[in-house]
Amino acid sequence: MFAYGQTGSGKTFTVSGLERHVAETLMDGSLDGERKIFISIVELAGQTAYDLLNSRKQISILEDSFGTTQMAGALEHHVTSKDVLLGYIEAAASLRSTASTLKNDTSSRSHAICRLRFENPAMPSVEDGLLYLIDLAGSEAARDKTVHDLTRMKEAREINTSLSVLKDCIRGRALADADSFTGRPGASKKPAYVPFRQSTLTKTLKHVFDPASARSCKTVVVACVNPCLADAGPSKNTLRYAEMLRVPVPKAKAVEYSPAVPATWNNEQLRYWIEKNSKFWKLHVDSQRALPFSSKPPAAPPPSDPLRAVVS
Repeated sequence: MFAYGQTGSGKTFTVSGLERHVAETLMDGSLDGERKIFISIVELAGQTAYDLLNSRKQISILEDSFGTTQMAGALEHHVTSKDVLLGYIEAAASLRSTASTLKNDTSSRSHAICRLRFENPAMPSVEDGLLYLIDLAGSEAARDKTVHDLTRMKEAREINTSLSVLKDCIRGRALADADSFTGRPGASKKPAYVPFRQSTLTKTLKHVFDPASARSCKTVVVACVNPCLADAGPSKNTLRYAEMLRVPVPKAKAVEYSPAVPATWNNEQLRYWIEKNSKFWKLHVDSQRALPFSSKPPAAPPPSDPLRAVVS
């Protein structure tokens, strides 16, 4: 989940509320079975990453031999209750980098990534679940940067560049998923390009954007706008940014029914076939048990209808 918008539009407030809602939902005992929950929160400022749960210690974003991006040096904490989870979130928020800008006195000058990892002890071979809550740095127009010093201008340039790459990655992954949903793209159509290596933010989330990744992902972008009339222009730009993330997925062609292809059967036809043939098989097995002992296994009963004859 990404929160995007102009600086001062309420992204940090929105993400904080969502983090509190997630903490209450996860720790109210409604989850089926046992789950182990771990949290890590990092800050990305330009090309540098910091661990907000370890006194802003600098960490490295590296790719291992399996092609998986790792946050080398970041601590991961086991969460046992709602208060513990909220305590980690509040501690990380107090260490986040902020600075005064023309639009916001306490503008977040970095991306904050809160990662929750879910481990299922009953299924150790299954890949762990991941939930990312990302508070993006505020976007700024060129006219808002004229009164900034060189440091603020460099930050704004890096922020806007990473946000542009993020847009390309979200849209590219959506296009790739649309191609796989409707079939392989034609020879004249190039596969979707996802430039996740062009930014530290998207490189950290490589498994989310890489079309070759086997992990199933869902992405939500919350567009935050400022209700002030003076910010109508930036609010429209935010909505345009969100609009560009929408990818129309063409509807798949309707599959024609064929008695020889079970994948084309509807639920009623499939249920009829199972019930009917289960009865025939049960009667056949019972009749075989009534006969003298034989070392040969019971043979399948002869087909009783065209549908079963074709499918068998």
